[in-house]
Amino acid sequence: MLKYGYILFIALGFAACNNNEKDIPPPEIFLKMPNDGFDFDTDSAVVIEPKITYDINSEYAWYEEGITEAIHNDKDYTFENRALGLYRFIFSVETPYGSDTMHIKVHSLDINSFEEFDDFNENGYNNTPENNLHQFKYVQYPCLPGTPDADEWSGFAVSKNASTSNSASRGEFSAYGRTAAEESDNFMIFKQQDGYSNRISFADNKAHTLKSIALNNCTRSYLYMQSGFNKKEGKDYFLLTITGYDSAGNPMGTPAKFLLADYRPQATADKFIVSEWEELSLSELGAVHQLGFQLSSSRDDDAEFELPMYFCLDNLKISK
Repeated sequence: MLKYGYILFIALGFAACNNNEKDIPPPEIFLKMPNDGFDFDTDSAVVIEPKITYDINSEYAWYEEGITEAIHNDKDYTFENRALGLYRFIFSVETPYGSDTMHIKVHSLDINSFEEFDDFNENGYNNTPENNLHQFKYVQYPCLPGTPDADEWSGFAVSKNASTSNSASRGEFSAYGRTAAEESDNFMIFKQQDGYSNRISFADNKAHTLKSIALNNCTRSYLYMQSGFNKKEGKDYFLLTITGYDSAGNPMGTPAKFLLADYRPQATADKFIVSEWEELSLSELGAVHQLGFQLSSSRDDDAEFELPMYFCLDNLKISK
């Protein structure tokens, strides 16, 4: 009697194993991807690493739009050596228990992140470029040095300073916060002076399409607005307008506008001063030969309150 009971126990054990095998779910792909897809620099090699649940005896395949055969058969894919443009991929995984697929978009861009720059002075900035031009890849940023103490400089300077408090010359060359965009080190700061160039251009003399730019307030401007703007009056604002120009210097496309501060909304909760890096789309500008920056505010004609005309920029993304 015990012998038969033992045989029955083993049989039930095998059945339980079989049931467990049948209960294994199909795989699922997970990938933290921005809504508009990934933005990768043409100078970098980036590994796309999907995460897969129930990744058991899996077979993988990467397909690219317009190509019928798989271009890659490992789980991870390295994106590199691609021309500017938008690339669409389909990643699939198949196991004995099912399959899953995911569509992945990648923008191959020239990104001016300024991270390769290391020629800073002892205060962590540089506003004395050779030939009055900072050049990153083929983008040229004009900077006109002023007096030795930097009071009269204008245009664009490279900086690695980030702070929430003003301090001598560093406050003038600091982004508000703790880092450059995306927790990087370097960024560009713009100082507006009447009568001086406020446009960047391309060294190859070609028209280029821009995807976006990261923007933030300069520490000095932020603190001036925080103490000098009047929330109750409901009229103060600080506006950046970005305009594209053709080869003849004529404006084109729809200018992009970005409010660095706005106290005009009626509700107190809607009033703000930008205090962190934000991305602004530049796609509506079209293909441009130059990009111009213009700061304006509610205090432009106020002789008693002179707002420092600065803003910070990072990650200028060129898509074509």
